[in-house]
Amino acid sequence: MDICQHPWEDLGIASDLPCQPRPSIAERERVAQRLRGACADERLSLETFSARLDLVYSTRNQAELRALLADLPEPNPVGRIVLAATAWVSTWTWRLSDAWNRPRIPSLSLPANTSVVLGRSRHCDCVLSDSSVSRRHALLTRQEGGWRIRDLSSFNGTYVNGARVIDEVEVQPGDYVCFGSERFRLAPPAVLSLHVPHRLTHRSVA
Repeated sequence: MDICQHPWEDLGIASDLPCQPRPSIAERERVAQRLRGACADERLSLETFSARLDLVYSTRNQAELRALLADLPEPNPVGRIVLAATAWVSTWTWRLSDAWNRPRIPSLSLPANTSVVLGRSRHCDCVLSDSSVSRRHALLTRQEGGWRIRDLSSFNGTYVNGARVIDEVEVQPGDYVCFGSERFRLAPPAVLSLHVPHRLTHRSVA
């Protein structure tokens, strides 16, 4: 059985959870809203809340997502209705923002069968010229069954769907990634190099 590896140990949550279909955006938003409520009620410390909120957007299956709420009691019926309404509004707002920004955000093609280093250095496989990007900022890797992105100790951080990448997380086409202030929407591997966004400068990878 495949095992999903995540930094759950710091939260006291088991990491040996079987891989399942990835949670939807709406499901992640509902869990994030529960965590916000618990933090507001002082049932979670700010440090614990921040750590779990980062994990909400990097969980790979339903079991990992539920584990983030394992020590929090179920809300009462009224609270559940309020949370559901808030989650619906949050999801609707996110979808509206996604629809508005989609034509304006350049796409970044995922590597077909190799690893790609992104950064400001001309020696990187994918050169990002923005000053907020570190010389060696992040690594995109093609692995069996998908892709993973690793932050290379960049100064301004790497983000996936708004959550900072602490070490390495799984990504897929449609995810939003940020390298410093540079934002892209991940796309399937490009057939032609002409599909590469004009703000990027690629060098050939041996």
